[in-house]
Amino acid sequence: MTKQTADSTTSIAKIFRLFIKLSKQTDDTSPILYLSKILYTGLAHLESKTEEKLSFREAALQSLENRRWLRPSTVADLRSYINRFLIHAEWAGRDIRTISKKECRYLLEQHFSKSGHIFSKAKAILHSIFNFAIRRDCCSKNPVKGIDCIPIKETPIKILTIRQISAFMRALKAKDMQCMHPAVCLMLWCGIRPTEVQRQKWKDVDFQEKVVYVDGQASKTGGARAVPLRGAAAHLKSLSGPPDDLVAPCNWIRLWGKLRRRAGMRVWQKDAMRHTFASMHLKHFHNIQLLQEEMGHRDSTLLRTRYLNLRNLSAKAASQFFNWQE
Repeated sequence: MTKQTADSTTSIAKIFRLFIKLSKQTDDTSPILYLSKILYTGLAHLESKTEEKLSFREAALQSLENRRWLRPSTVADLRSYINRFLIHAEWAGRDIRTISKKECRYLLEQHFSKSGHIFSKAKAILHSIFNFAIRRDCCSKNPVKGIDCIPIKETPIKILTIRQISAFMRALKAKDMQCMHPAVCLMLWCGIRPTEVQRQKWKDVDFQEKVVYVDGQASKTGGARAVPLRGAAAHLKSLSGPPDDLVAPCNWIRLWGKLRRRAGMRVWQKDAMRHTFASMHLKHFHNIQLLQEEMGHRDSTLLRTRYLNLRNLSAKAASQFFNWQE
């Protein structure tokens, strides 16, 4: 189809849309309503002529390739979801513009409803695939838009007590655990994520300014932030290494599990240290905006719903936490 023909088709499609819009204001028995249905069929045909054909499988794989610049772990996560789409979707080989909202909802409900988080993530990735096709002029609408997410059942947020923190610090004094000391302090007293602390180098820790910098390359969300060194994290200078050395040891995952067992924490809730930092911070400083900035969140919604547990947390414990003495 030539550009001139495509432009003419687009103009006719706009006229059809206007007519259909006007027809919705008429009585259900009006002859104009029947005519509008005929025109709507013609509109769908005209739009199909202006769109390139692309199967869902091709759109999914091309959208993944388009995001290859993301971190390897993020790309691997996207690929795992996309592979599940392609395995379970009976329409994977079909033209993407023929896939309905009902079919998308069925796929999500049948294969991604184990938890609210998994459902929401699968929905977001599926939505992004259709948006990719729209940007490539291969379809005109996103059928995932408007699909309701299933409720997320949050588990009770657990934070570490002063006694448990003391157990961690004692375990770090063992000869084979001393290499973990700096990384644990940055997680617990600066709220650095485990995936972020593994990317931190000693040049990111500024003892003169008393801050640790998390740049866009190390941050989970891609945003840079600077977090003050407080508590035990303020006394890491004697343990620091060359600027380009990593703060965490290379065998981090194995040692991290071993350290938790040594500290008597065989049952571990994900992000417990980050939850502890957030709860202690709000209790001590009473400033959720400051906490949001130091945690690297875009807003405070996630903090309020999934990070904070102030129940039975005393001001004395929060003060002891931020004024930690070895």
